[in-house]
Amino acid sequence: MLGFSTRLIITTLTAGVASAGVGAELVFGTTHDANSPAYHYAHDYLRQLCNENQLRCVLRSLPGRRGEAMLAIGKIDGEFGRVKAYGIRHPESVRVEEPFNVSQTRIFTRQQQDIGNWQSLTSFARTVSYKRGVFLYQQRLEALRPAIQLHDVQSEAACLQVVLARHSDACVFDDGGVSTEAQHLLKQGYSSASVEDLPLYIYLDKKHAALAVPLAATAKRMLTRGIPAQLRRSYYELK
Repeated sequence: MLGFSTRLIITTLTAGVASAGVGAELVFGTTHDANSPAYHYAHDYLRQLCNENQLRCVLRSLPGRRGEAMLAIGKIDGEFGRVKAYGIRHPESVRVEEPFNVSQTRIFTRQQQDIGNWQSLTSFARTVSYKRGVFLYQQRLEALRPAIQLHDVQSEAACLQVVLARHSDACVFDDGGVSTEAQHLLKQGYSSASVEDLPLYIYLDKKHAALAVPLAATAKRMLTRGIPAQLRRSYYELK
């Protein structure tokens, strides 16, 4: 027989899923391009996560600031792939306390450079670009002022292009964020090893707060089964 504490946990998780309304479609936003490894990873991860909780979920690629605004006013049900600091800026949202992926932050340059950390940029770069809406990159680069000037651009592809066109000395990018169309751009320059590994989380609209615990429990089981590692092997080509 199940003990009282075990029955209580099962009842709590079941109630959390039921409160979302089984059959209702939950819409999640992500900042990643729909043709990027990170998007395909997130799409498959979300599908399995939701299936195991009897939820219908869909993933949409949205500009970072638009997704942020849409979650804040309840136009989407969650965001997929935000760092932990996102919760500080948006305390009204609810974080699923188990990361589903880890983003590796890399630096792209025209010529090979000795880059081991963020501070390394100041030794050779005067201008650095990053994808618009990635607030953590903005924070890290602003901390290096006035040694460098930072520029936000529309996409990872645009970020790589401005470096190759000599309009910027370096581009900060997510190893899984580069679309298939932009993969050839990486081959025209050099990519550093990761300067910062960032655990990525799911954030929920507060009306779905009860889902946070059961989704985290499922995410832990998926980790134990090696699902994240399998997905990275399937979709991440950049080493």
